[in-house]
Amino acid sequence: MELNIITSMAKPMLYTLEAQPTLIEEIPVAQAMDPQLKHIREKILVEKAPGFVIHEDGTICFHNWVSVPVVEALKKKILDEGPSTLHSVHPGGNKLYKDLKRTI
Repeated sequence: MELNIITSMAKPMLYTLEAQPTLIEEIPVAQAMDPQLKHIREKILVEKAPGFVIHEDGTICFHNWVSVPVVEALKKKILDEGPSTLHSVHPGGNKLYKDLKRTI
């Protein structure tokens, strides 16, 4: 995808924008490739997997917890993104409040 941005500067510039999938989009794709989660998906469809559900986006969850496949790169992304997110919060913590206070 390319965007042309016209500014008041004398030189026109061309910018390129590249879309990257988010973790929310990556998880169902990784789940579809995982043999154990494929088996669970089949069991869900015949109602033989109590506690498991398939959400609208295709994500398999167990008691409202996303089932993350055993893909080291994906697990690392999840673990790295949580604490580094600007407005992450831990139950009982006040990091969100401090982050918002600092940015506002």
